[in-house]
Amino acid sequence: MLTHAIGLIQDIQLTCFAAVFVLMAVIDRGNVSLRWLAGAYVAGFCGAAFDWASPVLPDWLSITFSTLAAPVGYACLHAGFAAFVRRGARTRWVSVAMLAISLPLYLKWSIGQHLEQIDRITTLADLCLAVQTALTAWLLLSTRDEETAWPRRVTGVFLIAYSAVEFARVIVFLSAGQAPGRIYPGVELASGIVYVVSCSVLPLAFIWMMNVRLHAHMARQMTTDPLTELLNRRGLEHAGDVELARYLRKGLRGTAPEFAVVLADVDHFKQLNDAFGHAGGDSVLREAATLFRGMVRETDVVGRLGGEEFVLILPETRASEAMMLVERLRQHIELHDFSTGVARTRITVSFGVTASGARRNISWTTLLAEADTALYAAKRAGRNACRLHSAQPAAPGDPREPSFETA
Repeated sequence: MLTHAIGLIQDIQLTCFAAVFVLMAVIDRGNVSLRWLAGAYVAGFCGAAFDWASPVLPDWLSITFSTLAAPVGYACLHAGFAAFVRRGARTRWVSVAMLAISLPLYLKWSIGQHLEQIDRITTLADLCLAVQTALTAWLLLSTRDEETAWPRRVTGVFLIAYSAVEFARVIVFLSAGQAPGRIYPGVELASGIVYVVSCSVLPLAFIWMMNVRLHAHMARQMTTDPLTELLNRRGLEHAGDVELARYLRKGLRGTAPEFAVVLADVDHFKQLNDAFGHAGGDSVLREAATLFRGMVRETDVVGRLGGEEFVLILPETRASEAMMLVERLRQHIELHDFSTGVARTRITVSFGVTASGARRNISWTTLLAEADTALYAAKRAGRNACRLHSAQPAAPGDPREPSFETA
C-alpha cells in the first residue's frame, strides 16, 4: 500500500515537472542545462506511463522501460548539473556505460516475472542510481564556484543521503537475496521518503542555483564596465568604501597601513578618436585596461571611472611606493604599441596620486578629489607625467594651492 501511494505521488510530481521544464527549455533554447533537466523529467514521465500501461503491454516492455526510466532520468540530471557547473564531461560516460550494460539484463530478467528476477531488476536499477547520485554529489561539492556554493552544497548533501539509501538497498539484496521491502521495512520506508523528496528537492535546487547565478550576473553587470570588464564608477565606489573601512578599522588598533588611490587619464584621447574612430579608441581603452591589470597585484583594484579615465586602488601602499609603480606604468604605456583595429599607435597617460597617510577623517570622495587635483597638475605640467597630492594641511588663513610632488 505504501509503495503504491509513493508511486502515485511520484508520478504526479514527475508529470508536473516534466511539463514545466519542457516549457522552460522551449522558451530558453540556448540553455543546455534546462534541456537536460527537461529530458530527466520526461524520462520519469515515460517510466510512469509504461507503469500505468503495464496491463496492456508485454512484461518485457513495461517492466524494462518503467524500471530503466529512473536511471535514464538521473543520467540526464547528472548531465544537466555538469553543463551548469561546466564540468563533468567525462563522468557522463559512466552513466552511458551503465545504461548500455543494464539494458540487456533488464530485457532478460523481465521475461517470466519470477520474483528473483524482479528483485534483480530492482537491485540493478538501485545500483545505477547509487553510482549516478554519488557522481553528481561529487561533481557539485567539488566545484569551486562561490556564487552557487549554498545550493550546490545542499543538493550535494542530499544526493549523498540518496546514494547511501540506494547502496543500502543493494547491500540488503546481496546479503539476503531478497528485496528490502520483504525483509527490512525500515530500508523500504527510507527509500520511499527519499524518492518522494527527490522529486521536489532536485528541480527546486536546480532553480535555486539558476536564480543565484542570475542575481550574481546582474550584480556584476551593475558594477562592471562592459567595454573593459573593469569595475565601473559604482563598483569603484564600493571597492573604495571597503578599503577605507578596513583602513579605519585597523587604525583604531594602531595597525593601519597606508593605501593609495591613483587616477589616470589618456592624453589627447579626442584626437585618437578623430584619427581612428570610436572603435579605434575603444580598442585602445581595452588594451590599456589589460596593461593596468597586468602590472598591478591581484589585491589591487583597477576600474574605469568613465571616458578615458581609470582608477587604481592600491591597498597597503605608501605614497612613495605608489609613485614608483605609477612611473613604471607611465613608461611602459609610453613605449607600448596599441592596436586601433586598422593600425598601431602610441599614447601617453597622465597620473594623479594620493594616499591615506595617517589621516582618520577622510572619505572616498575626498581621496578621489585629491587624485583628480593631482591629475590636473600633471596635465598642466605638459601631460605624460605623474603628480602626487600632498596631504599636508595648510596653515590657517593660508590661501596657497595644494602642493604636488613629481615622480
